[in-house]
Amino acid sequence: MTTSFSDVPMHKQEDELLPFELNYIPEFILRKKEEELNGIQADKQKCLQELKDLLDGHKLSIGIDFEDDFLHMYLMHHKYRVDRAFSFIRNYLNLRKNHGYLFRKVDFDFTVIPACQFATVLPYRCQDGSVTVLCELGKLDPDKTGLEPLKKILFMIYQQELRNPVTQIAGFNIIHDFAGTGFRHLKYCTPSLMYLVNHLTVDIFPAKYSGFHLVNGNYLMNLLINLIKPLMPEEFRRIIYVHSSPEDLLNHFPRSVLPVKYGGKLTDYYAADWLRKANEQQDNFPAGGQKNIF
Repeated sequence: MTTSFSDVPMHKQEDELLPFELNYIPEFILRKKEEELNGIQADKQKCLQELKDLLDGHKLSIGIDFEDDFLHMYLMHHKYRVDRAFSFIRNYLNLRKNHGYLFRKVDFDFTVIPACQFATVLPYRCQDGSVTVLCELGKLDPDKTGLEPLKKILFMIYQQELRNPVTQIAGFNIIHDFAGTGFRHLKYCTPSLMYLVNHLTVDIFPAKYSGFHLVNGNYLMNLLINLIKPLMPEEFRRIIYVHSSPEDLLNHFPRSVLPVKYGGKLTDYYAADWLRKANEQQDNFPAGGQKNIF
């Protein structure tokens, strides 16, 4: 029987953590991939060619030279169901058409501006290899941070980290911290932005999600849940966790993964170097996607 992350004692998880930045695929991640694709009889190269043929015949994608890594990422996510991968890539191409700014870098060093340091990846992966993205929404300053840089930063984090084969297999954990949010942040709570966030999460990113964790809740959190939850499929709604205290995160994460303010051990966790590098690599993101980072 396969052991899940939640079945592993926390003290054991502490001993098996991987760093966020990896340039190899650990053996247990490869086994996980094989288990998830077990029983799929599809010829992967045939599926890749079928997907390319569909894209060659679609008005949005005619003439685009797609990276094989990029297409394989979508195929793997959909267990080599070519029709589903094709649907997600069409959504991606429509996003490029309607929100082209997301595929360009932030044109200033946002990592040195406190109001832009609201989102980061954390330095260690969980025991199952998954990445944790922390969004400290109270750091946003509506008077200093416009919507476009905010959207670019969030989009860039997921788009660039999905180039890591380990993350393609193991997925993401998301922590949304609402401490310090208030009425002034309501300008970010537009239905169009909530729709875009949901559309990216559900219909475009070929990403796995282990859980969406909400801490330090208030009326703003409740408003966002009411706006976005009805748009999400049941499989996503089941993994939304509203925590009564920040320390409840320790029931889901090893202590070494979390910042001190959540009962963890991390004091310095903002990934400025990685974010700057990812921002540069995001610049002029080609329509055909990018290669895996290794």
